[in-house]
Amino acid sequence: MNMKKIKIKRSIFSGSFFAAFFSLTVLTPSMAHAASMSSWASSLIAAASSAVTSVIGAVVSSVSAAVAALLGTISGFLTTAVSSIISWVSSATGCGSAVSAGTGTVGDVICNVILASNDLPGLISGLAYLMGMVMAVSALVKLKDHVENPNQTPISASLKRFVAGGALFMLPMVTEASETLISGGVTVASADHGVSGSAAASYGLDAMMVALIVDIYGPVSHLLGGFGYLAGLFLTVVGISRLLKTSQDGPSGPSGVGTIMTFVLAGVLFTLDDLMTAFTGSMFGDNDITTYAILSTPIDGGAIDDHVLAIISSILLFMMLVGWISFIRGFFILRDVAEGKGQASMMAAITHIFGGALAVNLGPLMNAVQTTFGLTSVGVLFT
Repeated sequence: MNMKKIKIKRSIFSGSFFAAFFSLTVLTPSMAHAASMSSWASSLIAAASSAVTSVIGAVVSSVSAAVAALLGTISGFLTTAVSSIISWVSSATGCGSAVSAGTGTVGDVICNVILASNDLPGLISGLAYLMGMVMAVSALVKLKDHVENPNQTPISASLKRFVAGGALFMLPMVTEASETLISGGVTVASADHGVSGSAAASYGLDAMMVALIVDIYGPVSHLLGGFGYLAGLFLTVVGISRLLKTSQDGPSGPSGVGTIMTFVLAGVLFTLDDLMTAFTGSMFGDNDITTYAILSTPIDGGAIDDHVLAIISSILLFMMLVGWISFIRGFFILRDVAEGKGQASMMAAITHIFGGALAVNLGPLMNAVQTTFGLTSVGVLFT
């Protein structure tokens, strides 16, 4: 009897019994708990994935909006800048002046060249933005190389590309900074140019000269202004690209005199009119560049006086065009001096700049000379 009880007890508390009991009482709730945990984890992962997707979408949307706003600002800046250069073309007296505007004169040909080139600033800006994107990608690659091998790739290689790429993307702001560097953000009064008298009734060589100068003066002067803007824009891009060079490159390096003068020349080209007017005010005490001639002693008071005055004024206009070219050329020579080019000299640069300024201001200069020699009562005055 006792043996049977012992066998019953042993069978009750045997290993198989405990296994079955453990499965029923422990594993079954644990499996249910694990299933609930798996469901909870799946929900958590799904929620996290949705949150990350939302954040990425918001970031992408914000970046897209920022880029769109930036491009809109840049487009507006360029449109304003370009229209300020060629807006005179749309006026009645812009092309061909007062001779035969719009009838195929030489002045009209020059105007057509300017109108056909009005997309060049956008082309230069587009190339600058493309270069900025390339530099940004290159900067990331250099940053990766620096992390993997700091001894071979310095961090400066990545930082310089980031700075240059950002400057190329901010090209309108950089050009505005170059302009403010020279003008100080203040625009001085522009001068009034014109021809006194008339040679329309004549058919000689002098009358043809007057007709040519009157026809081309406005278009050529604005062509030089357009060239200054385009060249300044291009030099700004060149100056930014020089930031990638090292200090061992000398004047062409990022902190070299040549690079600094590149930005200075760009600012000069952006502000040619203001700079010339500043030269005029510094030399003659006012901002007026005078070309209207007046005979102190009239010849006949009629057609002959008009003919003579027209010829004198047209000569002054021609000298002004020559002076503008010399003035611009002087600053390019000055940059070549800063670059260390052998054939350029400081004296040549100064001669071109001041000689050009005096040629543009030939009217006020002749007034000063006549006043010095006491010839104002018998000479030709310019107003």
